[in-house]
Amino acid sequence: MSPSVPDTAATTGRLDPAYLESLFLNAGLAIIACRPDGEIVAGNPAALALFRSGGRPLGGHVSALFPAQDREAIERALESVQNTLEACEYRTRLGGTEADPLEYAVWFTPVLEHDGSACGVSLWFRDITERMRLRRSLKERERLAALGALSRGVAHHYNNLLCCIATSVEYAINMNTTSAMRRALQRTAEAVARAAQITQQLMAFARADHREGDLADLAEMVLYYCDQQEERLARQHIKLVAEWQVLPTVAVRRDQALIVLNNIVENAVEAMPGGGTLTVTLARRDENSICLSISDTGPGIDPKHMERVFEPFFTTKGALGAGTGRNAGMGLAVVHGLVGEMHGTITASNIPGGGARFDVVVPIRREG
Repeated sequence: MSPSVPDTAATTGRLDPAYLESLFLNAGLAIIACRPDGEIVAGNPAALALFRSGGRPLGGHVSALFPAQDREAIERALESVQNTLEACEYRTRLGGTEADPLEYAVWFTPVLEHDGSACGVSLWFRDITERMRLRRSLKERERLAALGALSRGVAHHYNNLLCCIATSVEYAINMNTTSAMRRALQRTAEAVARAAQITQQLMAFARADHREGDLADLAEMVLYYCDQQEERLARQHIKLVAEWQVLPTVAVRRDQALIVLNNIVENAVEAMPGGGTLTVTLARRDENSICLSISDTGPGIDPKHMERVFEPFFTTKGALGAGTGRNAGMGLAVVHGLVGEMHGTITASNIPGGGARFDVVVPIRREG
């Protein structure tokens, strides 16, 4: 019969030693108690079963129970618990096979004297193998789902292009006039060019464009780009407004910066087919970073699409758009990858009153 809890427990906060011993011995978790120096003084039956099954005697210094690569971290955990008097968690592998290890969450908790000082440390071992397997399985399913969506997008766009090419070639074969054949071949060439562009965008997305390139100052690149695009945008009835502050030098790869600028700007231009205003702002965000903002006066981004704008092949015209744009839904996905390569972040938002804005935040790297 298990020891009962004394009536005084509720008022004094102290439990009968026999009751505490029963809790220790019958706990479903493996528990080990050790002195401040890490020397083991006790272990419950669950701990004996856990470590004897692994061929390790339950004695000596507690770090010896762990894999060799974990022992330095175990020493630090013991010291931390006694210094801070706060519990901490450590995850490790104990037993199983290399291909299918048993994973444990180990809680280090201080054992306190009546005056509140630490007189030892207890370790509580919880088997989290199944939980971690489920987590990995979920991540794998998510990865496969993302890969499936990407594959469907690729198949969708290439199928459209192949149909266009096949139709144009058949039309050219059946036409007797040179002008008709020329038009058909021109459509074929345009479809092939779009296919090549999609391939390039996919390659850039996959490798986040690791090509080496000349370094340039980001502010210089933004001003250069705006200067080059102003006349073209004016012909499309789009007013370009460039605003910038005097900023420290932020070195970026020239090719990457141009791709980021061009893809965001083209996305904005497509959102303003009848013209509008494109605003490019470069300003200091804080002492460690600067922010490049590009905004338009188009209809903005549908809130239900906001979380997906950086997905490959997603466009605001639909999850798998027809692909008539320059980037076939790959432009912002490529931008997201390249900004990450710059150790920066990119966010999308809507402007009150209409329009969308993309904010690219990149760090200011200081030498030394």
